[in-house]
Amino acid sequence: MNTLRTPAATVISVVIPTLDSAMSVGAAIRSAPPGAEVVVVDGGSRDRTAAEAARAGARVETAPRGRAVQLNAGARAARGDILVFLHADCRLPRAAAGHVTNILARPGVVGGWFPQRIEGGGALLRFGARGANRRARWLDLPYGDQAIFTTRSTFGEVGGFPEEPIFEDAGLARRLRRLGRLEPAGAAVTTGTEHWQRLGPIPTAVLDYLTLGAWLAGAPPKWIARLYFPLQRGSRGRRPG
Repeated sequence: MNTLRTPAATVISVVIPTLDSAMSVGAAIRSAPPGAEVVVVDGGSRDRTAAEAARAGARVETAPRGRAVQLNAGARAARGDILVFLHADCRLPRAAAGHVTNILARPGVVGGWFPQRIEGGGALLRFGARGANRRARWLDLPYGDQAIFTTRSTFGEVGGFPEEPIFEDAGLARRLRRLGRLEPAGAAVTTGTEHWQRLGPIPTAVLDYLTLGAWLAGAPPKWIARLYFPLQRGSRGRRPG
């Protein structure tokens, strides 16, 4: 029997940035814990993203395009004590609320993340997910598709996401680590294969780690973004951020 529980007084807000995400946003919203507030922040979609999000039960806000800008706008609009940042092509696991609240209740912990599972992937994609999870553990740098979470007060204290065109997620993790520890949840978030399909699993992994190395070495995110997104052949060309 699952013993994870969410305290009745705790309100969780799930913040989802979107851009042309009509095909996936409904599933992301429906994966939110029961009773959670879901705030979708759209950056100018040209499809039915906003309509699909509203139909799935989310509150839809708008913000200038840019994943970090949208996430920060969603955090301001959210009412919850806990903020969970979820990409539109990801789905939270069952009992996510219990995992989140239990982790945040631990002494010295200021935030956390979910290990990643790539839906419908073969051996190469399973290897890619394992690599992403090891990177998050070893470097203490989870990415946005691992559903980073923290409390509203801590998020405000660190100044939210750095409003950069890339690595805004790792930037938030770095800010949070100045205050305490980040810990992984005991269940995985499920993500789609789009990120890996356009370029292929191996070239995508190589590109991701090269750009991470450049970021860790202090290269400006704007410079990295100018190289990364064209090389990704448009797989994130319309990404919110």
